[in-house]
Amino acid sequence: MKLVSDGIDEKTDKTKKIIKISIILAVILFFIVLGIMLYFNYVESQTLKLYVDRQRMDIPQNLFSYDQNSGKLYVSVEDLAKIAGYEYYRGDYNKLTEENTKCYVNNKKEVAGFESGSNQMYKADPTSNSTDYDWYTMSEPARTINGKIYVDSDDAGIGLNVKINYNQEYNRIEIVTLDYLVSYYESIVTSNYGYAGVAQEFKNQKALLYDLIVVRKQESKDEYKYGVITVDNKDVIGTRYDAIEFIEVSQDFYVTTNKKVGILSNEGAQKIEPSYDDIKVLDNDLRLYYVKNGNYYGVLDKNGKRVVYIEYEKIGVDTTQFKNNGIKNSMLLFDNCIPVMKAKKWGAFDVNGNQIIPTNFDSFGCINSTQKDTSRNNVLIIPEVEGIVVSQNGKYGIIDARGKYIAPCAFDSIYSITNLGQDTYYLEYNGQQITISDYVKLNQTQSGDTQNQTNTVQPNDTNTVGNDVNNLGNTTIDNSINVNSNITVPAQ
Repeated sequence: MKLVSDGIDEKTDKTKKIIKISIILAVILFFIVLGIMLYFNYVESQTLKLYVDRQRMDIPQNLFSYDQNSGKLYVSVEDLAKIAGYEYYRGDYNKLTEENTKCYVNNKKEVAGFESGSNQMYKADPTSNSTDYDWYTMSEPARTINGKIYVDSDDAGIGLNVKINYNQEYNRIEIVTLDYLVSYYESIVTSNYGYAGVAQEFKNQKALLYDLIVVRKQESKDEYKYGVITVDNKDVIGTRYDAIEFIEVSQDFYVTTNKKVGILSNEGAQKIEPSYDDIKVLDNDLRLYYVKNGNYYGVLDKNGKRVVYIEYEKIGVDTTQFKNNGIKNSMLLFDNCIPVMKAKKWGAFDVNGNQIIPTNFDSFGCINSTQKDTSRNNVLIIPEVEGIVVSQNGKYGIIDARGKYIAPCAFDSIYSITNLGQDTYYLEYNGQQITISDYVKLNQTQSGDTQNQTNTVQPNDTNTVGNDVNNLGNTTIDNSINVNSNITVPAQ
């Protein structure tokens, strides 16, 4: 009996040992698996992850650049364009250049442009003939890294109409496109908030990038009213307006009621009452607005106060014939000069409402496109002297943006020629040419005054400088100043 018992005990001991060994092996295996999982989780946490419209995707090699010192994320404009549905181009929009320091993107609804070293970004409407741009001040200048232009991720989001969020804790970057936001919130506002939908205009859709929604409320079969809410359904502007348009550059809203337009802030406060036929932003930094009533135009400030009376037939110049002239705002030249037309005569006010150029001129700008020499560009402004080309009695002159003559209205033509991306500006008189820079140097030399050789144009002076060439005096320009010899031109 004892032998049988000993055999059973021995068998039991072996079983216990096997169980113990199995448990130990299982525990070891558990910790090995746990270690492997923790290792892969660690590796995953250290790996930068990219999600576009909630879907994970491989990160393009040059898409991001991270600055360890500032903790900021920079985005390649070229590579983000591919994700956001834009075409990428080197150079400046509307100018045939291939500069590596400049670039722009175009999605056929909007253009956005950047320049390395500059903190200014512009946007333009590619469907419009206007050369007017909306200007945005970025948080810091664009930069060139390995031959590509990068901008801060927040600025890139504004430029290419996406939302970019970088979560450093999870090493995760999320990019959400405007199309995705529109689709997502269309469902939310109709299913949960009780509206007819998100406003379909591209400008209004961009409000979503700022956590605002322009919504529609159906009044009848073919009639809608419009309002604005936050993405979490808080009222900003009641749905009682016939039309609303988001002004991205200022994040305000044009509102239309009873065929009259005004401006409300993104908090619903009235900035300009709806009593005008039309309103446009003239300059965002200065908070100036162009307004129309009937057939007349004027300018208001941010409080609705008059800057230029609503009595002019035009505010701003038609810049469609000056596309190579680098004009960014047809209604504000050199950040100071507001062109106006009254009784078919042109003049200008400064941004404070002072008339600096009387309305005595036949036109602003010189058109050269009809001449045989097709290399000549039409000219409205001359950046190197902050000059504006004016015309009177078939002759051309130059007045600066503060209302002082640079050259009298006595020249047959004023034009520019582009060579290797650089514009050189010329005055032509009796078939002879002189560069504007040489003309200015000549007048400074002969007047003995290099500081202030120009004459102020008086608003009430109908006999403006340059009407009578005989009263201007003649000056011969020698070969040391001008490449063309023996040319005689009117002096000041």
